[in-house]
Amino acid sequence: MKKNILLVAAVAVLGLSASAQKPTEGNNSSLEVGLNIGENGGETFSAPSLRYRYFIAPNMAVRFGLSLDGTKSTETFYENADFTGATGTQEMKSGSWSVSPGFEYHFAGTDKLSPYAGVSLMFGGGSSEETWTNFDGTSYSSVVTAGSITSKESMMGWGIVFGCDFYFAENIFVGAEFGYMGWGYTDKGGETSITAGGTTVSSTVPADTWKSGGRGFGANAGIRLGWRF
Repeated sequence: MKKNILLVAAVAVLGLSASAQKPTEGNNSSLEVGLNIGENGGETFSAPSLRYRYFIAPNMAVRFGLSLDGTKSTETFYENADFTGATGTQEMKSGSWSVSPGFEYHFAGTDKLSPYAGVSLMFGGGSSEETWTNFDGTSYSSVVTAGSITSKESMMGWGIVFGCDFYFAENIFVGAEFGYMGWGYTDKGGETSITAGGTTVSSTVPADTWKSGGRGFGANAGIRLGWRF
């Protein structure tokens, strides 16, 4: 029974693919979602990244992307070397967002395949936070009962992108994209607070100047699924 269902599904997909063609006129907008696989046992959260495109001509499109990411993890530290006694914790959270306007030029390709090249800009920001309980930054502590460290940053970047869309059903496509990226960021400072021996000491970390982030080749991992309308 299961084999029959899989066979029917495979035939249906092949049938859709056989009749599918990329749009050559009309259907000027497209909306796509990129799904990424989390790492570190599911502690990494990556919301679906969204991208909207508008074809100003059959072979040219402007685009706008939005993405959100975040991580959360907790480490436990023991009073004794044999993992017994009281415990302390270090919880770490971080998040980031970005928007990315850009432009694409689509080449002839085939009836189903639409290869393209383009340019993209990126603007975004991020924040991180550490929360301590009976932890002194390196190990368990009965003296340092609480602590927190927060920081924020802003980001800018650019990219030259190369990709393709494959239409496997009418106006429905999957795609992949590679590119050469460059980026940098500004440290916007933060705050620290440590409670030790019943006394709390707080301080402000000043903002830093613009810093170079790096550059290199990259790819959008996961699945990119889109709809032309």
